Amino acid sequence: MKKAFTLIELLMVIALIAIVSTLAVTKVGGIREAAARKVSLANQKAVERAVDAFLTNGGRLNRLDSLLYAGGAGAPIFAPAAGDFDFATTSTVDSANGLYFGPTLDCDAAVRAQSNEGLTDELRGVLCLYGLSAAQAAALHTRLGLQYVMAATAYADASAYAFPGAHYSRDRAYGDGTVPNASDGLDANDSFCVATLVTNQMAVAAVNPLSDMGRTIYQACGLELMNTKNWGESYTESEVRAEIAALGGPIVAFGLGESASIVGKADAGLESAPYATFVPKQRYSRYILLFQLKAAGSGSATVQLPTFVGVLDCCGATIRGAQHVTRRM
Repeated sequence: MKKAFTLIELLMVIALIAIVSTLAVTKVGGIREAAARKVSLANQKAVERAVDAFLTNGGRLNRLDSLLYAGGAGAPIFAPAAGDFDFATTSTVDSANGLYFGPTLDCDAAVRAQSNEGLTDELRGVLCLYGLSAAQAAALHTRLGLQYVMAATAYADASAYAFPGAHYSRDRAYGDGTVPNASDGLDANDSFCVATLVTNQMAVAAVNPLSDMGRTIYQACGLELMNTKNWGESYTESEVRAEIAALGGPIVAFGLGESASIVGKADAGLESAPYATFVPKQRYSRYILLFQLKAAGSGSATVQLPTFVGVLDCCGATIRGAQHVTRRM
């Protein structure tokens, strides 16, 4: 006669199955993230090669994402002085000022419902604001072709905030003064949709040299910043400004969104703007182009030479940093 299973034996079997299932799910999740990060690293390298080739062939890098909110009525944000940093950027989701945190709390409810959270916490941790000088803005126009940046709309109430000029989402262009809203696909990948002219004293996102990760980014781009003290020792803001000036200028950051002029080029450029899949969809998941606002010469003979220096992923990792992450996974 066959002996039946006891209740304790059945419970033990169920517990073992649950443990094995948990381990399997965890392993699969880890494999997926590792694969996504490896694809992301390949994307970073492909973007770097494409931008180098595009600029070498005389391409114009227009309509990059600004990574900042459009200011009131679509005007640029005039926070830092021209040619200076604003290290103490304290933007919140309630403020249409500074780094992009997603739609404001008083915007259209349909937009808020999409839970667009804007830039990742890691990326916001390495960025600050920098005010362009007239010479730097002019050099971005003439040497890179960057005349317009795509700034994020903080509001979707056209009656209260009627932005002038052309408005963009990924698939549509606006010239009638209306603001794209949720029905137009305003999500984490479409939220940079107000074309804003690059002008004197306009705020742009810059790599914050006061943060350890920001310092690492400068070094990964070949700029030995703040190497006169031991790692972890603090620098004053005036010391940092002096070192940035000695290097020739700061590193500024722009996102590579679908509106960029390099996108859609079959010969020299990118067929589409890639994005990282290892972060939640509601985050801004595009890649970030880095440019040093380099100045050569002195006095009236100073020449501005903005130079492409690297690519970040949406969490602020350079190619070298992304390689380190993938090796550890």
